[in-house]
Amino acid sequence: MNATLQVLDPRHDPEPDDWERLRLAAGQCVTWRYDLLRAYAWAAQAPVLVTVLRQDGVAVGAVSVSLRGIARRRGVYADRRGRVGVLDVHAPANRSLKGWWFAGEQRPELLRDYVGGIRRELGPGWRSVVWREVSDGEELPGPARLRLPTAPLAKLAVPWADLDGWYGTLDRPRRDSLRRRARGFEGIVRVGPARELVTAAEVAELRAMNDLKYRSRLVPTAPLPLPYLERLVGGDEVIAIAYRGRRLLGLSLILDHPSWPVCLSWGALAPEDGGRKHLYFDGYVRMVEWAIRAGKAGLVLGKGQAEVKSAIGAALVPSSALWALP
Repeated sequence: MNATLQVLDPRHDPEPDDWERLRLAAGQCVTWRYDLLRAYAWAAQAPVLVTVLRQDGVAVGAVSVSLRGIARRRGVYADRRGRVGVLDVHAPANRSLKGWWFAGEQRPELLRDYVGGIRRELGPGWRSVVWREVSDGEELPGPARLRLPTAPLAKLAVPWADLDGWYGTLDRPRRDSLRRRARGFEGIVRVGPARELVTAAEVAELRAMNDLKYRSRLVPTAPLPLPYLERLVGGDEVIAIAYRGRRLLGLSLILDHPSWPVCLSWGALAPEDGGRKHLYFDGYVRMVEWAIRAGKAGLVLGKGQAEVKSAIGAALVPSSALWALP
């Protein structure tokens, strides 16, 4: 049974009545909430389209794509779609997730309907598709492909009853170091709903410091705007690990989820700017402790710092960017 496409420009098109129900049924994090998609689209460097896949009128999945126009000036938002470009399928504001998903069972065959439909929508100049965060062995439409390995995704299962269970999996020097430093940070760290611990302006400042160091060259991105961060941290689905002295010293944001929360970002003041050493490593202690107490199956630790994440027990899941040519 073929899918029908509801192609939406989040900047202008209203939220479908069944969007939130679809998002929750598919187990998708808060970054897929429609008001956040709208805020992201207004600040993106390329036009963003979100497509709802329907069968017999029932929403069964979604795809998000950025329209990378070939003639666009870098760093300038392109309001017009243009006649020629590449369809860049990726999750808005979150490199740990895919840009396509389904409610219930996975339906990769529906992606062929998506590719055909979105090409008809945009015209013959939009033939190439880049799929990001592709898992090994995953089926995707497209006759000719160029596969480029990307940074692996770190996932840490947390089957333990308490933090000592996790500590017991680490080598002794690392375990002793983490425990000793954790005691020293007890007075300055708090873990809880982000809306109670930080402001959007503080998040923006620390994210900007961190993004300049680690921003991906393969995925052109702009800093998340303040209106986006205000909506993100003001809701009920984001947890903060916040370190404070006279000011905010370090911050990790976690997108809550019933089973596998996603660690969205980390930022901290450098020691020479008044920050504290070793906050990054202590952040993992607080993440694991929170996940265990909250009864989570595990944590998606994201990309980057693969050696560090592997050393604390995370599995590194290979992923690729797959370029499907016309």
